[in-house]
Amino acid sequence: MRADKRIIYSAAVSSFLLSYIIHSPSLSNPLYSDIVSFWYRGFSTPRVPYIELGFEYPPLAGFLTYLAALAEPSVVAYYTVFSIIILVFYLLLIEIVMRLCIERGIGLEYALVFLCLSPSMIVYSIYNFDLIFTSLLVASLYLLLRGKLSLSAFTFSITALIKLINLIALPFILTYIRGWRQRIRYLVISIAPFAAVNLALYIINPGFVDKTYIYHLRWGLENAWFLILFPNEWSWDTAKLFSLLLLGYGLLKIYVLDEVDIFRRLFMVLAVCLLSTYVFTPQMVLWFLPFLAILGSIPTPYFVLEFANVGILLLWFETPNPLKLGSPPQLFALLRAIMLFMILIEVYLGSRRVKGDQVAEESS
Repeated sequence: MRADKRIIYSAAVSSFLLSYIIHSPSLSNPLYSDIVSFWYRGFSTPRVPYIELGFEYPPLAGFLTYLAALAEPSVVAYYTVFSIIILVFYLLLIEIVMRLCIERGIGLEYALVFLCLSPSMIVYSIYNFDLIFTSLLVASLYLLLRGKLSLSAFTFSITALIKLINLIALPFILTYIRGWRQRIRYLVISIAPFAAVNLALYIINPGFVDKTYIYHLRWGLENAWFLILFPNEWSWDTAKLFSLLLLGYGLLKIYVLDEVDIFRRLFMVLAVCLLSTYVFTPQMVLWFLPFLAILGSIPTPYFVLEFANVGILLLWFETPNPLKLGSPPQLFALLRAIMLFMILIEVYLGSRRVKGDQVAEESS
């Protein structure tokens, strides 16, 4: 199968429209979306997030939600504006991934499979901020490989204002930059905008830190494979410690690898984060789909992973206690984790045979 850009864009728009339809609040029984739930949780009457309204996502995520809520005084209009915002980032992601595939000699059919035909992409595109996060993260790497260090670092910082998990990848990205001066420069620019926005909000409303960031530390286990080890709520503090140890071990194993392609390494970082986190919501799978496309391979476990990942949402509201060990959503979550681990091992072993990319210093 061969694909050109027109086919990719047509498939992407069709995929996005399908996602728009299945989540649309205009339906009598739409598929659940966090985006719609935000409206009913306080944005139906536009209030400034972090100041007038607590919000559990970083500042840029709240600003985009507020912007969509300002557009029109109805949930359908709000949902439509929010969808258009996501579409802009989705098309940006499609374009960047296609460029990278062409440059690396990889067929565009991989972009078609992972970014357009993926069941997770269809079901979870208009769901949360994850597609925006993924688009910005890939954009920052794209700029980095072109030697545009300042713009790459700034984009990376903006990414953290959507979801801050990308900060875990920063030490790995710095290894692809030549010279300590350039690395320090990249580090400062990557942190400064994120820190400045959060500091400003903290000065205005110190309580925003608790409702935005500390909030997640109080969350219990959700779709984590190690629920089988910690099935009772009283053991979840221990489970979170286990999560940190698992994350540290996995990242260390990746960090010591020599001469690994940057996209291969970042895929492994994201996969380790997802397999070690105590909250692995299904839309987070969107984080690594562009990386699989750029790597140019379709691992066999991927198809089972997709089946399981979509199954989590489809059965969530049909299950009396979807967080309980042994419930259908948690069985699907366990199956998904096994499949992702198999893909991670495949990529990890393949990384030993792939030479790493070196990033030139930024052009003057």
